[in-house]
Amino acid sequence: MSAREHFRTLSTRLLLLAGLNIFIGLVIATALFWSGARGGARTLTAEFADSLTHSIIYGLLFGLAMPYLAERLSALRAVWSWAGIIASLALLSLSGSLLVQACLLASGLEGAGIFWPMVGYKTAGVFVIAIVIGLCVHTYEKVRGRIRATNLQLRTQELEKERALKLATEARLASLESRLHPHFLFNTLNSISALILEDPALAEQTVQRLAALLRTSLDACERERVSLGEEIRLVTDYLEIERARFRERLSYSTEVGAGLEALLIPPLTLQPLVENSVKYAVSPRAAGGSIRVSARLLTSGLALEVWDDGPGFSEDAITRGHGLDNLRARLHALLGEGAKLSVNSGGAGTTVTIHIPAAGRGAALNVERHGHKLTRVHG
Repeated sequence: MSAREHFRTLSTRLLLLAGLNIFIGLVIATALFWSGARGGARTLTAEFADSLTHSIIYGLLFGLAMPYLAERLSALRAVWSWAGIIASLALLSLSGSLLVQACLLASGLEGAGIFWPMVGYKTAGVFVIAIVIGLCVHTYEKVRGRIRATNLQLRTQELEKERALKLATEARLASLESRLHPHFLFNTLNSISALILEDPALAEQTVQRLAALLRTSLDACERERVSLGEEIRLVTDYLEIERARFRERLSYSTEVGAGLEALLIPPLTLQPLVENSVKYAVSPRAAGGSIRVSARLLTSGLALEVWDDGPGFSEDAITRGHGLDNLRARLHALLGEGAKLSVNSGGAGTTVTIHIPAAGRGAALNVERHGHKLTRVHG
C-alpha cells in the first residue's frame, strides 16, 4: 500500500470514528439532560460538552490504538498476547481518563478537588467496559473466523465437485467422441459389410454390440457410478467390435473375482485403458497383440488392471491434459488422493493399474473377499 493510500485509509477511519463518537456523545448528553440525572445543575450545552469530551477522547484513543496493538500482539504466544492486550487496555483507560479530566478541568466543567478521585473512578470503569467489549469482539471474530473457514471448506468442496463433474463430463464426451469417430465407425461398418455374406451371425452380433456401446456411452453421461460388471460388458463390446476388424490379430481375456461385479466405480474407468492398448499394442503391429483385463480385491481397495504385450511406455510418457492423465485427474477428483493410476512396463508387457480406495469419497467396496475368479478368454 502506498503512502497516499495509507493516509487516505487512516483519514477515512478517523472521520468515521469521530462522527460515530460525536453521535454517541450527543445521544448520551440529550438523555442525561432530559432525564435530570444531574438534578438540573447543568445546561444542555454543558452536557453536550461533557459527553462529547468523553466520547471523542475515549473513542478515538481506543478506536485508533487497539486495532494496531491487537494486530501486533496477536503474533505472540497466547499468554503473552492476552497479557499485552490487558496491559494496553489498562494503560489506555488511565491515559484517556487523565486526558478527559484535564479537558473538563480546563473548560471549567469540573473542579480541581475531584480531579484524582474521578481519574481513578473513570479508569476502573472504562477498563472494565473495555474488557467486556474486548471479550465480545474477540468472541465475534472467533465465531466469524470459524464461519469463514467453514464457508471456505464448503466452497472448496463445491469447487472439487464441480471439477470432478467437469472432468467426468469431458471423459464421457471424449469416450462418446471416440465411438462416433469417423474412422472407428467406418472401420466397424466396413467390417460389418464384409461379414454380412461371410458370417451373417457375427455381422448381426457386431451391429448389436455397436448399438449397445453407443447406448452405454450415452447413459454413462447421466450417472456418477456404474457397476464393475457394466464396465466389463462395455469393454467386452468394444473389444469384440475391434476383433471383428482385427480378427486373429487381437486376443483378450477378462479376469474378475467372484462377487466383484456388483462394486460401483466411476463410469468409463477401464475403457480408456483398453482403447489405449488397442491403439498402441494391437493396431500398429502386423502380428497384433493380446490384452488382459482383470480386477482384484485388496485390503486397501480394488485393483483394476489392463495388461498388453505391446512395446510399453512409462508414466513420464503420459501426455498432460490427455487420455490417461485426464483419467487420473478425474479419479482423484471423484475418489480422493487414495485413487491412483500406475504404469509397470517390462519385458513381459505393460500393465496399467488403477487403485480405487476402500475408504474415501464414493467408495463402495463393501463385499466379502472370495477365493475364486471368473476368467473369460477370447481369441
